[in-house]
Amino acid sequence: MSVLENTISMLEVLPETDLIKIQDYTRSLIKQRGAKYPFPLLDEKDIIEIAKTSERQIANGECKNAKEFLSELRQEYGILSYSISGSPGTF
Repeated sequence: MSVLENTISMLEVLPETDLIKIQDYTRSLIKQRGAKYPFPLLDEKDIIEIAKTSERQIANGECKNAKEFLSELRQEYGILSYSISGSPGTF
């Protein structure tokens, strides 16, 4: 049994109150690592809100095709794109 599988099996038998304590402790460990984890921890509510915002922006045409955006950046900064073979090309 792997460490992850062993940990999950132990967590499965704990009451909800203990799981909340473990979750809080885990979040504090991640926050202590600072620069290694530059993104904030999100809960389900945060993720749903971000998804709703993205859906609204897409519906309102407030987005740009990623390939077009990257092409514009490459042109603006004089960056060549390279194919997998390492020779200049386009994506």
